[in-house]
Amino acid sequence: MTVEVSSLAPQAVWQWFSDFCRIPHPTFHEQALGDFIVQQAQQKGLNVQRDSIGNILIKKAGTQGLENRARVAIQAHIDMVAQKGTTSIHNFETDPIQMSIQDGWVFANDTTLGADNGIGAAMGLALAFSDDIPHPPIDLVLTVEEETGMGGARAISAEWLSAPYLVNLDSEDEGILFIGCAGGRDATFSLPFQPVAGTGYAYTVQVSGLKGGHSGIDIDSGRANANLLLARVLHEIAKLGSWQLADIKGGSLRNVIPREASATIVCASPLATDVLTTITATIKQELAAVEPNIEVSLEALTEVPPACSATDSQKMLNLIRSIPNGVLRMSDDFKGVVETSISMGVLLIKEGELVIRCLMRSLLETPKDDVSARLQALADLAGAKLVLAADYPGWKPEPNSPLLALCQDLFTRFYGQAPAIEVMHAGLECGILKGHAPQMEMISFGPNIRAAHSPRECVEIASVEKCWNVFLELMATSPEK
Repeated sequence: MTVEVSSLAPQAVWQWFSDFCRIPHPTFHEQALGDFIVQQAQQKGLNVQRDSIGNILIKKAGTQGLENRARVAIQAHIDMVAQKGTTSIHNFETDPIQMSIQDGWVFANDTTLGADNGIGAAMGLALAFSDDIPHPPIDLVLTVEEETGMGGARAISAEWLSAPYLVNLDSEDEGILFIGCAGGRDATFSLPFQPVAGTGYAYTVQVSGLKGGHSGIDIDSGRANANLLLARVLHEIAKLGSWQLADIKGGSLRNVIPREASATIVCASPLATDVLTTITATIKQELAAVEPNIEVSLEALTEVPPACSATDSQKMLNLIRSIPNGVLRMSDDFKGVVETSISMGVLLIKEGELVIRCLMRSLLETPKDDVSARLQALADLAGAKLVLAADYPGWKPEPNSPLLALCQDLFTRFYGQAPAIEVMHAGLECGILKGHAPQMEMISFGPNIRAAHSPRECVEIASVEKCWNVFLELMATSPEK
């Protein structure tokens, strides 16, 4: 299947993307892919640099006739989210991504594809390695660790951002120009407990079959959060009598809406096989339109494991159910765009503590502080510890930017209609990069990518070609100095 994908048009872009899929590169494991890019650039005779964290800079002079135009930075990230289906045995650190073509879209085999942001990086590399494509002087900036904390953008040298203009290729809706994005902040709750002997009957309760998705882009889609559904199911079980929590786990990344979650519980009395029938039917009825494949299961275990006390178990359940999740406020300035949200991405028990990892996002800075204060109040009430970290700013729109005006005119001519100008409720590195280079004008666009951060991620083939062509038009008509 990889051979088929690498032969798609534009061939140079799809060949680079196929190379990305061949070399494992989840966040914090981008070394091998970075080595490959640097080696290829050196063999090509390009001016390539790499910093201590793994970011890559490729500098290239402008082609004849454009060599005196303003330098343009092109930016994308080379790490990918690692998510797979419940039955997949894929190892993201060692296995290549297996691709297939279905109805004009490229998918992976029950894993994330990495089109976010491998396609954008592939476009930048295809341009940098070209011998016959007109372009101004360019700085191709490829960052790492974007999907977890944006560590690459944080660590980048301001000297790498000396160009007056930057084109970010990390958007996922073709034909739209993005001029702003949300900032974010991690919130981690930890609630300690003392393990005691489990007394009674042990069971595994599981919620599965959900769609999941991007915790920013998809937060207003109505998709269910498996962690919260599991807590709702446990609440119903708790009504039946004394119970203890032995283990709980749901989700794996903050920036992903979790698709499945499970808990091991110990009940004082045996549970009937149909004990979850009513709550399962209720959940399915409520969410039928958006989550048609929900499954709730109960499995009896032969051994009774150590567990938390009944009191601690209820405290944990209360905390999980009390943490806000989803859209908190819509934007007053951008119709239909989420201003502030929070997503509970991860639940687990680790080293005698319940750990809950959330990610808040906002187009504004002050709502993050307000949500943080609310979370701290909740932690105080629950007797939990709250750690706030990895804060990054949003990208403030500049509607009067000359770069935006140029792109609007170009997109209008290319598509035959004026493009939508939007901000996104997701994190782009532009906000952090803007902090390093306040005078740099920025724009973001990209091809159609759907279901990012989930095993259903896919990218539209025709959209990639159109996005590539409009990207080349922008390079050929780049701004004057």
